[in-house]
Amino acid sequence: MAEKSKQAILEVENLTKHFNAGRRSVVHAVDGVSFQIRRGKTFGLVGESGCGKSTCARTIIRIYDLTDGSVILDGTDITRMSQKELKPLRRKMQMIFQDPYASLNARMTVRDIIAEPLIAHGIVRRKQDADEIVADMLGQVGLTREHMGRYAHEFSGGQRQRIGIARALVLQPDLLICDEPISALDVSIQAQVINLLRDFQERKNLSYLFIAHDLSMVRYVSDEVGVMYLGQLVERSDSDELYAHPLHPYTRGLLGSIPIANPKEARLREKSGIEGDLPSPINPPAGCRFHTRCPFAKAECSEELPLLRDLGGGHYAACHLAL
Repeated sequence: MAEKSKQAILEVENLTKHFNAGRRSVVHAVDGVSFQIRRGKTFGLVGESGCGKSTCARTIIRIYDLTDGSVILDGTDITRMSQKELKPLRRKMQMIFQDPYASLNARMTVRDIIAEPLIAHGIVRRKQDADEIVADMLGQVGLTREHMGRYAHEFSGGQRQRIGIARALVLQPDLLICDEPISALDVSIQAQVINLLRDFQERKNLSYLFIAHDLSMVRYVSDEVGVMYLGQLVERSDSDELYAHPLHPYTRGLLGSIPIANPKEARLREKSGIEGDLPSPINPPAGCRFHTRCPFAKAECSEELPLLRDLGGGHYAACHLAL
């Protein structure tokens, strides 16, 4: 474990986040999620809407406090740190949000948006002192000095996301949490943003937690992939291995739902999507949470919770039927 810790920029162990939803009601948003992110690598997190991916990310970065579990950033346990204690470490871990417009202050210019983290962390004293740093950062994300005086509403969606990336990277973090950073963008712009992130990773040895719905894109950017269902991690593996040999029925269903461009191949492919609706996280099913939608479920699946176990070569799955 010690050797792994030296290689990992982030270690998440048994991460749990519950929300109080009223009298005697608890939302089980994230339940016992564990994974590591190695330095310079990308961990992809996938799953349906409502499965807990974004809550997991926001809990890791301590926007939400943990209900249980631990988060270790570059060897430092940040689980129970106060916001004051956490502030110096926030430079190491930054976040890109899903909506590039809602995450930018509409009343601030681009210069002020990107300069704000520099002032908050004492790197510069005044926004004017940050002009050269901001201009250089804008150049690195494909914008120019002329954009500094404009406001967020004057930009396209792709440009706004570039501003969000510039704001996150201006502090030169070691870990970047990307919460569906391309889902609100056109396909052509998605490719530009992904290539920009990959370029930064190669040049600065950045580590990414990359959250997305698009499984084909996650395969392209990730070294390792975790699959979430109703707050739990049901499969985790090297990216190529997971896509070539998915072990959990839920993972196979997700992969089976990826569109195929060739109509002939699409007609020949057996329908393998996931039927039914996601159960409520307030009252999750007993046993395996996927058993209510699984075509292979047996009696034990509704009675006993399957543990995430290594089925060979670092390929983990939480399924009674996986071999």
